[in-house]
Amino acid sequence: MRLSKSNSPLNQLREIEAKLDRLKLLYQQLRIRRPTPWELLAEDIHHAYEVAKASQPSGQLAECVLGVVKNVIDTNHIANCGPLYPALELPRHNIRNKRAKFTKSKEELRKDLAERKSAEKLPEKRAFWELVRIVFTEQPKNFLDMLRFAQVKVLLLCGLRIGEVCLLPADWKRYRDYYDASGRPAGELGGYSRSLMLRHFAEKQQNPNSDSHALFEAAQYVPPMFEKILTETLDQVESATRPLRYTLRRQIAEKRILPWFNKEELVSAVELYTYLTGNPVLANLSSEQFQKYSSHYRGSYDPSVFDEMRESQFDFCDNAQFNMAFYIYFNRLKGRVTFRRANGTEWRDSRLDWNDVFLRVDEVEAYLESKVSTKLSDTTPLRLADGVLPAWDLMFLMPKRALAEGRNDGMCDVKRYYSVGRFDASMLQQSLTGSQDSIPTLFENYGLNDEDRHLSLNPHSFRHLQNSDLFRLGLADTAITKHFDRRSVVQSYEYDHRSLAEELDQIDLPPEVEISLGEKAATVARLIKSGRANGPIVQSFRKIQEEDGEEAAFEYLKIEADGFHSTPYGHCINSFTVDPCPKHLECFAGCRHLSATNLPENVSNLVKLEHRFEIALTEAQANPVNTIGRSNQIQHATIRLENIRKLLKTPNGAQAFPEGSDFSRRQEGLRTVMDD
Repeated sequence: MRLSKSNSPLNQLREIEAKLDRLKLLYQQLRIRRPTPWELLAEDIHHAYEVAKASQPSGQLAECVLGVVKNVIDTNHIANCGPLYPALELPRHNIRNKRAKFTKSKEELRKDLAERKSAEKLPEKRAFWELVRIVFTEQPKNFLDMLRFAQVKVLLLCGLRIGEVCLLPADWKRYRDYYDASGRPAGELGGYSRSLMLRHFAEKQQNPNSDSHALFEAAQYVPPMFEKILTETLDQVESATRPLRYTLRRQIAEKRILPWFNKEELVSAVELYTYLTGNPVLANLSSEQFQKYSSHYRGSYDPSVFDEMRESQFDFCDNAQFNMAFYIYFNRLKGRVTFRRANGTEWRDSRLDWNDVFLRVDEVEAYLESKVSTKLSDTTPLRLADGVLPAWDLMFLMPKRALAEGRNDGMCDVKRYYSVGRFDASMLQQSLTGSQDSIPTLFENYGLNDEDRHLSLNPHSFRHLQNSDLFRLGLADTAITKHFDRRSVVQSYEYDHRSLAEELDQIDLPPEVEISLGEKAATVARLIKSGRANGPIVQSFRKIQEEDGEEAAFEYLKIEADGFHSTPYGHCINSFTVDPCPKHLECFAGCRHLSATNLPENVSNLVKLEHRFEIALTEAQANPVNTIGRSNQIQHATIRLENIRKLLKTPNGAQAFPEGSDFSRRQEGLRTVMDD
């Protein structure tokens, strides 16, 4: 077998000689200086590392050199220029570039403090502001979008549930007047004389003995800053849907489908067309004429536009002036409903004069009821806890399956269309989340660019957002609970997504104390006052506060509590200014400085660790009894597994291991390498 040129004995010998020359050079450099341990510099450690690395290909000896520097020389402050280890910038093998949280800078820690709890339940920032832009600046393209815009505004301003918004009553305004003991209006004394309240039907109010389908009437205070926006929005909707409400009320009262006409009446097909289809266009209008009416209507959604539009179209002369949709509809209806002349006789001719075609109302109603039942109006009343709510009393009514509204920029004559429906919550959900591919979202219809058109947003996230913002502004949890129609204060805290920094901002410290403490110590002081921190420093603070007063306690805190650390497993209040964490963030080893939190990230980390230690313990127990180190492995895994489970059960802010070791101090009787 022939050796390749690169693996020839001569080349191998040359490589060995080069390594020996390098080792000699490094060794000579070390011999020239010969520093004492306290005179060591980063350059000395670097040379030693290179010698160890060159003498042992595996790199284990070089890692041992760094380990001695970090755990012996730096930990015990032997070198005058220490710590040395952070000053080394060496390429290490199989070491992940990952830092513990306690080594982060102030800016990085501040970012962690600003991290919100369960932030995924809040609206995504870009989607939120794009939706705000759409509903407050864009002109809705059709009647249904006008309703959607209004519903989104109510979600934003009031934080109601999506089902509560869709079931708002038309009679939504409620006012409450305020007077002092003498009967004077509160406004004359610097307060508010009257407040606006939003009447709605609150969900999730049932008790075990109540009807699960019944709605519960409630009223929510509207902040004065939102009164004008909310009033203008809902007043426009009420005005635009008033004809639908009138139609539905007559249909329910008379139990008819076409209550505008008598049952036995013969009505012209031209007259009846708009009532059956909702399409206000009878004649072949020019594009300029149609655009005029369309712009006028969509500017305010005033239904009076349709009266003017209808009158202008009855001035045509012959059949050729009818809109093509008119011919298509009645040709499809031929044979299903009897076409009659003005005297009531049936048309026998194949060619019809549409100006002279009449239909009997009761026959049309029978056809609609039997063959087009899906377009019948929603007349079923809603059950209330103390009665019923008629369907016509709802705010968000819409023309049901009005094809003219959604095609070719068409409109629906809401004053004459017979089919009236309730706006379902799923329709609003689909318009924001895009749960169905066939239904475009508001983002797709009104987005400025392709990226905006692919956005989506969960409407329930507005409730989470407003709840968190009220907490951030310092509103009492009882007031927040009442505002959102909840039965328990605990439920409000499920919607609290404030960051730790925002929570601590609500805790007041005397200004002079906060200035003297500094940022980090003031953060610790707020944690102590809120009961969310524990540990030796906290215990000492409270003891000094009790014995020597608050001023002495804050002075102690100023000196000792210069560090607040958010670890992967909880909060730690201990100073790591000079020394790093002695347990390398193995907080679950029983460190008494650790305080439990209810943050999802911490809980997730602990659950993962619990699973890993369960596997490690099982594997250690499965080893033969005579395996070297078996008992130590089992003991190590058992202790940490118990500590992790104990930490998971510890209440928020409490010490997980109040009787645990203070790893920041050297333990009595514990020997180290420096004792030899």
